[in-house]
Amino acid sequence: MALNARFPHAQLEDFTTQVLMEAGLPADDARTVAASLVHADLIGVSTHGVARLPSYVDRLKKGMVNPRPDIKVEHRSNWSASIDADNAMGAVVAQRAVTEVRAMIERSGIGSVVVRGSNHFGTAGYYARAISGDDGIGICMSPASRSLAPFGSQEPLLGTNPYAVSAPAGRYPPWTMDMASSIAARGHIRIAAKEGKPIPEGWALDKEGRPTTDPNLALQGVMLPFAGSKGSALAMMIDIFGGVMSGSAFGGDIRDMNFDFEAPQNVGHFFMGWKIESFIDMASFTVRMETLIGRLKALKPAANFSEVMYPGEPEARAREAHLVTGVPLKDEIAAALATVGRDFGVTFPTAMPSPGKDATAPADTAD
Repeated sequence: MALNARFPHAQLEDFTTQVLMEAGLPADDARTVAASLVHADLIGVSTHGVARLPSYVDRLKKGMVNPRPDIKVEHRSNWSASIDADNAMGAVVAQRAVTEVRAMIERSGIGSVVVRGSNHFGTAGYYARAISGDDGIGICMSPASRSLAPFGSQEPLLGTNPYAVSAPAGRYPPWTMDMASSIAARGHIRIAAKEGKPIPEGWALDKEGRPTTDPNLALQGVMLPFAGSKGSALAMMIDIFGGVMSGSAFGGDIRDMNFDFEAPQNVGHFFMGWKIESFIDMASFTVRMETLIGRLKALKPAANFSEVMYPGEPEARAREAHLVTGVPLKDEIAAALATVGRDFGVTFPTAMPSPGKDATAPADTAD
């Protein structure tokens, strides 16, 4: 199998769904989780894509996730709710939260939901975009397991906590910011370790608190927040919103999904959205967004850049390309997925032919 062989996204989603069903998830929930994973691969965020499937299955097999949860929603006002996930798959309860927020937006113009007792849910931007739709603003935050050292510390306390915001942008792809509060996602360090490649300076400290470019030492040590004290403050804010306020784990108590099998993760999430017409008519907002992005796109690129891009644009281009040319997977990821499939009697998809030199698919900028 060639390096970065490509697979049809629909077949990859069907495969993931079937494996999750064999692992115990109901069909609808399996499809929900599979869609969230394949979405990450489509937009080029492979650290949160189908590469996570073996870990998800492992936690299901070990009883660390409840495949048939009794999710409870407590409406605390006409615009807010608290959800007890009952240790559900993260994507399953996150989709429920999105549905609740959208219903509140339609009813009250604004809505917000906190979730407790959940698990890893994929990319935060996926849910922020689902909340925003064509007429709103969506926000999603979620604390992660302890791996990031607060500014000034050599010890971890917080996670590489993600923060995502999405807004429609008229004729342009939606403006969607989705970022970790660390300099880089921890998944990038795991990939570098597997490939035997160094990581950039400033990403991490080793267990003695010294800067390192060795990914293996970094995985034994701590991640660093972006922009020093600013990223550290953002990570703590997400811990407050998604952990402290939700009633879920916080302050380093979230369990690592890859290595800790003593008890459920107990992840918390925060979701919020509002209707744009609560502030300005939609037509005016659209014109103003298109003007803003148009001005940005007209800027002269800096050295070593071919154009100026905005958050969500590279991902939209990657998705457009991958829908045509297939989802790229590294050899080791494809092999791991094929092994999981064999364990459940599910056949892994066949790789697509490599695009020829005359392929007309959009440039792929996110592999």
